Amino acid sequence: MVRALRAEGVRHVFGIPGVHNLAIYDALLRQQEITHILARHEQGAGFMADGYARASGRPGVVVVTSGPGATNTLTPLVESWAGSQPVLVLMSDIPLGLIGRDLGALHEVPNQIDCFRPVARWAETIKDGGAVAEAVQRAFRLFRSERPGPVALSLPVDLLTARTQGGIAAPAGSRPGCDRALIARAADLLRRARRPAVIAGGGVIAAEAGGELGALARRLGAPVITTVMGRGAVPDSDPRWLGVLPNKLASGPALAAADVVLAVGCRFAHRSTQGLLLNLSFTADQTLIHLDLDPSVPGKIFTPSLAILGDARDGLGALVEALGEGRAETGWDWTWLAGLRAARSPRYSAEAGRLIRLLRAGLAHDAIVVSDQTGINYWMEWHFPVLAPRTFLYPVGSATLGYGVPAAIGAKVAHPDRQVIAVVGDGGFLFSVNELATAVKYGLGVVFLVLNDQRYGAIKYLQEAMFGRWGEADLANPDFPALARAFGAAGERVEGLDDLPRALAAALSRPGPTVLELPLAIAPPWDL
Repeated sequence: MVRALRAEGVRHVFGIPGVHNLAIYDALLRQQEITHILARHEQGAGFMADGYARASGRPGVVVVTSGPGATNTLTPLVESWAGSQPVLVLMSDIPLGLIGRDLGALHEVPNQIDCFRPVARWAETIKDGGAVAEAVQRAFRLFRSERPGPVALSLPVDLLTARTQGGIAAPAGSRPGCDRALIARAADLLRRARRPAVIAGGGVIAAEAGGELGALARRLGAPVITTVMGRGAVPDSDPRWLGVLPNKLASGPALAAADVVLAVGCRFAHRSTQGLLLNLSFTADQTLIHLDLDPSVPGKIFTPSLAILGDARDGLGALVEALGEGRAETGWDWTWLAGLRAARSPRYSAEAGRLIRLLRAGLAHDAIVVSDQTGINYWMEWHFPVLAPRTFLYPVGSATLGYGVPAAIGAKVAHPDRQVIAVVGDGGFLFSVNELATAVKYGLGVVFLVLNDQRYGAIKYLQEAMFGRWGEADLANPDFPALARAFGAAGERVEGLDDLPRALAAALSRPGPTVLELPLAIAPPWDL
């Protein structure tokens, strides 16, 4: 199994040893090419692998033990599934002959793999020791050739310790290209459009198709709207970038005015298109072209006029070629579009705007910003300037608390020479503060900015808006800087926004992790 991982280019795995997976750890200890990162909880290991995958584009690998060790990774896999991230979970299991018999074996979960099927592209218990390496390599072929997502392999302990025959194949798998006849039809529709618009999702990031996307937008004279997962496909500094899909002030009027909409690598997730803010729909006289790698995506929410299956980079490049040379002559009023881009909700407070500006000014253009779920993160989702792909990590699929800390650790492992900051609330920070020990153990210079409002602020807002009262959302918090120092990290209380630039610069210069506590309450953007 370890040789198969090495052959597939894996250089880091995240996990925790347990009695049933010790054979895997012995194999890891007997080689030097793969570095193991010891987490403090399997959920943290799963989120680290997700952050590693998002920041690097390489699959994240998790090694955990049977039963509760395995099931602790389910919440991270929910997010990796929703975010289409290539994460491989390698879990040990009880002996093969005991699986499914409910005999009370140590760490037994009857039919353990069944827990993982709803949140994995492929989940299987391996029943032949000689098939272990092939199964690992099959997972990587799936990552390369299909819409990414988690794979879970359950490995009975008696197979892990048995002698077997097996082989390692050359890495394989590639994304399918797009049907050129359908590309020609799409190019004809776009050529005749007066107000074309492009929606770019996470599939553009996964395909590394930002260059092709920008070329197509310039050729069409079209504004580009990105999903949250697609942020950075076109940098926010590009005048053709209009906004983020769920930000209805920017996206709503523009999409309503468009006559042809090209959606690429975008699944129109319900949370973003039918949620608290944007309620997207297309009229009968609008043309929707949907290009996606996954054949189950087009038509799931909106029925396209034309569906194209295949790799986003291949499809976008082919569209640019099919359109040929020429100058875009569209009917867009770019002054009007610029006004949409600059629009801000009345709920967007001066404090929120200033905090976002200070963060952007204090970070390098390629710094990796990892969000959790708290008031400021909801605003950053739309308004934090993202200048490069894979630099804005956000658990938009599951909207889970506790993502930010371990995902930032995974991102820093992937890019040790780049700035990494996790922006979290006090509630979410305590979901996974134990992983601060992991950052200290490996000397990872991650900055954890904790916005402390002494409550689950978004929940308080929703309770008051929906029921006129609130409760059970107030928190008894520790002294966060003292807690950081107890772990061996640096810790500082930042009294206000005026002090943030100095504190952030000092934290970014340290070789190890730093916790910055900022007392600040930011209300979410929802207008109920």
